Amino acid sequence: MLSRGLQSSKNCSPRGGCFIASLLRGRQKLPLSIKGIMTIIADCQSPLLFTHCLHRIPMGSIYALIFCSLLLQSDGIVTPQQPGRIPAVPTTPFVLTPQTAPTPAAPIAEPPVAPSATHPRQARFTNGLSMLPRRNHVVLSATERAVLMSLTTERRDAAGNIVRDGDGNPITVPVTEGMNVFQGQILGKFDDRELHSILQINQAQLEVAKAERDKKIELEHAAHGVQIAHAEYNAMIDANSRHANVFAAMEVLRANFVLLQARAYLDLQKYNIDEVRTREVIVRESELDRTKVQIELRQLVAPIDGMVVRINAAEGEWLREGHEVLEIMQLDALWVRVHASVNEYAISDLDGRQAVVRATLPDGRTEIFQGKVVFCNPRVEVGDTFDVYIEVQNRRTGNFWLLQPGRGNVEVVIQL
Repeated sequence: MLSRGLQSSKNCSPRGGCFIASLLRGRQKLPLSIKGIMTIIADCQSPLLFTHCLHRIPMGSIYALIFCSLLLQSDGIVTPQQPGRIPAVPTTPFVLTPQTAPTPAAPIAEPPVAPSATHPRQARFTNGLSMLPRRNHVVLSATERAVLMSLTTERRDAAGNIVRDGDGNPITVPVTEGMNVFQGQILGKFDDRELHSILQINQAQLEVAKAERDKKIELEHAAHGVQIAHAEYNAMIDANSRHANVFAAMEVLRANFVLLQARAYLDLQKYNIDEVRTREVIVRESELDRTKVQIELRQLVAPIDGMVVRINAAEGEWLREGHEVLEIMQLDALWVRVHASVNEYAISDLDGRQAVVRATLPDGRTEIFQGKVVFCNPRVEVGDTFDVYIEVQNRRTGNFWLLQPGRGNVEVVIQL
């Protein structure tokens, strides 16, 4: 059959017959152009040659697919109207496109709701984390090496007023974890006995300085000396004006010098009172104030209203500088942090917006809190997100707060 095919190739055009013969003998590779393929189809008259040409093409190549597509587009190799001849192939150019994997069908999305008064635009997050603002979390530490003398405080009522006994003295109670404290309340103190001794010395020195400043004896003595010197000098001048040479000129000059000396001494006493002694009083007052500040630093004072959540020391314990003693949290206002994508939201879209926070409690109940976006961190984190902080007002159930710091998976809806 191959020889018959080669013989029938004589009926092909010279260009097509030579090319097909060389292709069948294995001396010619299939050309890499569409024009060459169309030349074979147009010039071949024998179905046997077509079959052998097709077997010479690797089935895994794109040309096999082109051959098959061209054959399917034609009416057949041999038609009744023209037996033994392949119909003409359309010469319309076409472009090969690589086959790609089929794209999975996208899920059917719900039709978007246009923003309106009844359906405002919202930003919904489910990755919220409740946390404490830095201003609502305080740790009281030792300011220097000292012994913790006491961890006691005055008993306060719900309004923060000091509770007193029948004699009017404050009732003291030990500080415990879970105790509600108020701003300015003294919760304990370190050993300050030495500072109280220094305080007494400073007070005595201040009193002495004030007495020196208010002393008038030296000033009065200087004033009297000026008066005496001035009277003597005037008497000499008056005597010499009545009778010549009653007092020698040298004596008059000496009297004038004594007067000037008395006046200088008076000015010196005034300066001592107005400047030196007054400044001495100021220095003593500063020393007294410094000692008072040191005594205050030896006290543990609550800077905010809140709850004592941790005690890390005991009475009589020797503490180093910086040792954490008490931890206080204010839970009436919390922050909820969410991660917003920079590809979906801008800071201007979220900053200052009203928000609704929904938290699921351990018993399964869902509580809703109203809040507001108070801060958007401009720094972009890994994953092209930035942190958004919403402040919410916490609520109590008895003596316990509903929303606790550190709770995750809090849902937040921000009204845009």
